[in-house]
Amino acid sequence: MRALVRQGLARVGETELIRDPFAGSPVTAPPTELTPDQAAALAAIGELPAGKGALLFGVTGSGKTLVYLEAVRRALGEGRGAIVLVPEIGLTPQAVSRFRGAFGNDIAVLHSGLSDGERADAWRLLRRGERRVAVGARSAIFAPVARLGLIVMDEEHEASYKNGETPRYHTADVAAVRARLEGARLVLGSATPSLETLARAQNGLRLLRLPQRIGARPLPPVEVIDIRSAPRVEDTGPVAWSVVLDNAITAALALREQVLLLLNRRGYAAFLQCPDCGEVWQCPHCSISLTVHQSPAALRCHYCGHEEPLPFTCRVCANPVQQMRGVGTQQLERLLIERYPEARIARMDLDTTSTKWSHQRILAAVERGDIDLLIGTQMIAKGLDFPNVTLVGVVDADTGLYLPDFRSAERSFQLLAQVAGRAGRGPKGGRVLVQTRHPTHHALVRAAHHDAEGFLEVERGLRELPPYPPMVSLVNLICSGPHEREVSRRTAALADWCTSLVRKHQLPITVLGPAPCPLVRIKERWRWHVVLKGPSEALGRVVRYAAQRLERGGKTRVVIDRDPVSLL
Repeated sequence: MRALVRQGLARVGETELIRDPFAGSPVTAPPTELTPDQAAALAAIGELPAGKGALLFGVTGSGKTLVYLEAVRRALGEGRGAIVLVPEIGLTPQAVSRFRGAFGNDIAVLHSGLSDGERADAWRLLRRGERRVAVGARSAIFAPVARLGLIVMDEEHEASYKNGETPRYHTADVAAVRARLEGARLVLGSATPSLETLARAQNGLRLLRLPQRIGARPLPPVEVIDIRSAPRVEDTGPVAWSVVLDNAITAALALREQVLLLLNRRGYAAFLQCPDCGEVWQCPHCSISLTVHQSPAALRCHYCGHEEPLPFTCRVCANPVQQMRGVGTQQLERLLIERYPEARIARMDLDTTSTKWSHQRILAAVERGDIDLLIGTQMIAKGLDFPNVTLVGVVDADTGLYLPDFRSAERSFQLLAQVAGRAGRGPKGGRVLVQTRHPTHHALVRAAHHDAEGFLEVERGLRELPPYPPMVSLVNLICSGPHEREVSRRTAALADWCTSLVRKHQLPITVLGPAPCPLVRIKERWRWHVVLKGPSEALGRVVRYAAQRLERGGKTRVVIDRDPVSLL
């Protein structure tokens, strides 16, 4: 069993489970005591007019879930139904467990990890009124809940709430419209709300705060380690492994406490490079390097799924030595197995959670105490509540800090603040260690001080000039096709058309582009774009006008992405 655990529980129960592991969970007695802040927030939610919403801005561990539970309980008491949304399937097991424990068989689960038959069964139960609470990921916002009275959207800042394919919708927008149409109350919750949502809280969305953790437990201290100068452990290869982090893990394991390690890069290494001529193995279908994997061994593209065997020699100069660059979760797992041979280690990323109920199996093992050290990507950073986790380590905080997207600093702050909140949730307390090469970056400094409001204030100032959301709204017009020259020509024509339209009607809109997308080729399609910036109402007019008149069909396609969450 230990060997299986060390392999990330990827092969535990390879035979697909027959039923929902939460089915038949015991119904527990509901909590009866709320903190004054929780009681005030719950009362304010109950006072919301039909169709209106609130932002529950609470620090990690402040008890937002308990407020959700009690709000759902009140909605059920009024004879209404509820929808509870979480951003990822990985968060669904704990959410389902808590709500199933409170409401028993009134819960129906909806997410993409279920089979078509299971989703259809849940859909019918909700439509017939035999289930009154839908719990799930993004698509659960469309659940046919009878007499809908409450919509809860936890971790509202997560980019996964935006559907990246047709129909392109943001769950928060659909939730607001559905709440208004059905007279339901909307609750958006987060410890690190997005700038756009905070701006809405100043213009119609009610702001509710939970400033303290349950039991007045302090937020864990965060130590930022500059790995350029900090002492490192020898013989750890390319892994930046500081003595401070190593000692902290050893101490936590000796006390039989649990450790979470975040590295937001899956695979074994980021890319493979020839040390002689510098050749880097690229995906033949996408403008991105192939990621090195070791279990099983291969080079893989994380965008189109292309795979090829690991080469023994360089295809350009025939050099027999190839070097791996950048550290992924698989390589980190191998290092930890060697350094802590007695520890029970699991890895949680897209490679170990592809089978049915794999999220639940790994998280259940952590909750039972069968796992001492959990390695993972961003899926372990939010929503999880394990009281015995006393140490959280961020192996490399710089992985997403300087991506060519105006939200890169905000995403990095949210990730660090969220993963830091996994520590110190029990009576033993906790600490957080963050390794970085940029310790003075405002996102890291504010995350180290648990200062979400301070970060949002600084970040808002940085988006004033040049203006970006929430100062303005965006529309990303993406042209894609198999031939780059045709795509660039079509995008240039689209930019000219937008410019003439803006000038003709004297609209307060800025047209940026044409330009290649940062990821210029994906799945053998070249990608160029035009970005429109301006007031939401004016952009809405342009989008409606363009949607009816843009040329359809052909090999070159145009996609209209309103309020994009990423410009990559």
